[in-house]
Amino acid sequence: MNRFNNLSEDAKVVYLLSLSDLIIDKISKSEGFEVAVESLEKAWEWLKFKNIDADSLYVYLENIAETDIMTYMQLDDDKDNEKVWICIGNALTYTIWEAYQYEKEKYLPQTIESVDYQTVESFITNFEKVYENNSISDKLLYFLEENYPKNADKRVDLISIKTFIDESIEK
Repeated sequence: MNRFNNLSEDAKVVYLLSLSDLIIDKISKSEGFEVAVESLEKAWEWLKFKNIDADSLYVYLENIAETDIMTYMQLDDDKDNEKVWICIGNALTYTIWEAYQYEKEKYLPQTIESVDYQTVESFITNFEKVYENNSISDKLLYFLEENYPKNADKRVDLISIKTFIDESIEK
């Protein structure tokens, strides 16, 4: 967890979203898969352009129509799928929290307000239970820590990160 805290704000989001992308196909047969895919796409879009407000991202996590990550997570009875849903939910929750921080919003939805180190720990624990190449999470964390440390003004290069992940998976 300390290493995660050593990352720049954007690198933290990249870490969680990148690992989520590696496991999302495991729920491809689940109801709500399309919502999960779209929510990660919107989270990436926010990261790249900061053009989506936090409230709009939050609708993917929880909404009155119950077409959200939290609802689909509860509907899926498969225990392995549940771990994937938890990862996606945690990654999205953390991204939304960062979006609210970026907007300097003082009042956050309760789910977002409770983001802390346990959100990330839960993500990592569940990721390691569903992804075969567990070393990728450590390798990616090390890569991000070396290239995008905390308080660095350097913009995250998503192409180099994708290349790093692809090369790490092939090994």
